[in-house]
Amino acid sequence: MRMRVLERLGHEVRAVDTFDKWNHVNPVVRRIQQWRCAGSIVDFLNGEVLKGVNGFTPDLVWAEKQEYLEPETYLTLKKTGAKLLHFTPDPYFSLPWKRTRLMDESLPIFDYLVTSKSYEMDEYSKLPAKILYMPLAFGEYAHRPMVPASMAQFRKYESDVSFLGGWEPRREVLMDAIVRNIPDVNLKILGYGWDHLADGRVTPRRAFAMRRNSGGQPYVVKKNPALASAVQGNEVYADEYAWAISAARISLGFLRIICPDQHTTRTFEIPACGSMMLADRTEEHQSFFEEGRDAEFFGSEEEMLDKLRYYLANEDKRQHIARNGYERCFRDGYSYTARMKKVLADLALS
Repeated sequence: MRMRVLERLGHEVRAVDTFDKWNHVNPVVRRIQQWRCAGSIVDFLNGEVLKGVNGFTPDLVWAEKQEYLEPETYLTLKKTGAKLLHFTPDPYFSLPWKRTRLMDESLPIFDYLVTSKSYEMDEYSKLPAKILYMPLAFGEYAHRPMVPASMAQFRKYESDVSFLGGWEPRREVLMDAIVRNIPDVNLKILGYGWDHLADGRVTPRRAFAMRRNSGGQPYVVKKNPALASAVQGNEVYADEYAWAISAARISLGFLRIICPDQHTTRTFEIPACGSMMLADRTEEHQSFFEEGRDAEFFGSEEEMLDKLRYYLANEDKRQHIARNGYERCFRDGYSYTARMKKVLADLALS
């Protein structure tokens, strides 16, 4: 999305995909090389990046969440006269498993570091680069009100309440409270890590993922047929993602316990797709959207349930908030086009 914005703003962009190669290797090989930050794939990716500047002298190299590029690669890119910028939409310093040895070694080389995590600004400020804060956003061409292409797709995604995102113990507790306390609610869940609800089994792979994503929160793995029936599958992307949000009367914006996020991409993608957002109450959420007018927030399970009951029973008020949230996204510049224009102006590259 950010690359497409740069193109639409008139910049000449050459892209190098450093992600796809990982999808075509044995999972064990992938894990070993990623853990070691070394191997044939790491070498290949670094070589591809250096090839990318052949015959193309960039003013700016935008590194998007690059975990396996070597410091020598960045230093070679710098010799072309390009400025180096790194951006990640994820927390970096707060979650050890988001960090890599190569990225730690490379961060001091960058000219600019762009982060969406206000709580990590102090850590970033210890580095010699210029630090820029860019909140997350929505992509106008990806996140918009949509109707699925077929009735079967519409039925799959249509819901009273939906959540798009991965499993976490607190999220499971809150979703279970919805199915237990709101009779006949049409709840849909799309995301990774929810499959244990159907069979109650713990495999080594599940155990590893659940332990990491739990952030130390207690949890019990057990069957939950009522909640399992709400799970529609794994993560969805592109138009399917927009369909799933657009088809929900109310979309939940849960934050994570494992890191102190104050907002996520869903903060803006939900209202941009025309659904009413009900999210965790944080200072940043309240600075982006007026509570009770543009979105709704909650601070407890009881408050979440009360607001769900109220807005599911008051369709006109739900629609009013959804419409206000949608309009606020454009009026206050919550798109990646608006965000990127500001970053480019800060870099004197507009």
